[in-house]
Amino acid sequence: MITEVRKSFRKEIFSKLEEQFQRGRTPEDDLFYCHSSEDRIVLSHALFWVMTRNLRGKVTKEKFFLLLRQLEEEMLEAYLTESEDFKELLHYCNILYNTLPMMLRSMYDYRIHLDARKLAAIMIVACGYGGDIPEALAYNLLDDMDFYYNKLKCRKIEQLLPSLTKLVIEEQKDI
Repeated sequence: MITEVRKSFRKEIFSKLEEQFQRGRTPEDDLFYCHSSEDRIVLSHALFWVMTRNLRGKVTKEKFFLLLRQLEEEMLEAYLTESEDFKELLHYCNILYNTLPMMLRSMYDYRIHLDARKLAAIMIVACGYGGDIPEALAYNLLDDMDFYYNKLKCRKIEQLLPSLTKLVIEEQKDI
């Protein structure tokens, strides 16, 4: 359970980060702008969370990446348990997800750091796939998320990994 002091500290930090990120940007610049619903955004985060689970390389040790994965897991758990913290956690995940491309570009050269290029491709595929798949499939994937031995599991998303990996490989060629 997160203490109130930690929640207020987290809120303060994320409001500063969001303020810096929003300077000179329009709502259309949000990576989730074209998503039709909040559920689609949650699905995109679930896809990213599952797709990056076994990712290796220097970029996976970066604090911003680890924080995003941690918050996504907390948010998905809050989504499943219908916790009152869900909206706030989703907002934090969205902020980090939107700032991740800028952080990657400022820290890594995609021509040299293949793991950073792969992470950027995963971001694009997860966001695009979650927002564009048919409604029935989206809700099928969301309904499948559950807890297994008190750990979050997304079995149907895991079954999609081979086809999602092919999309990531194609996307990496364009980066």
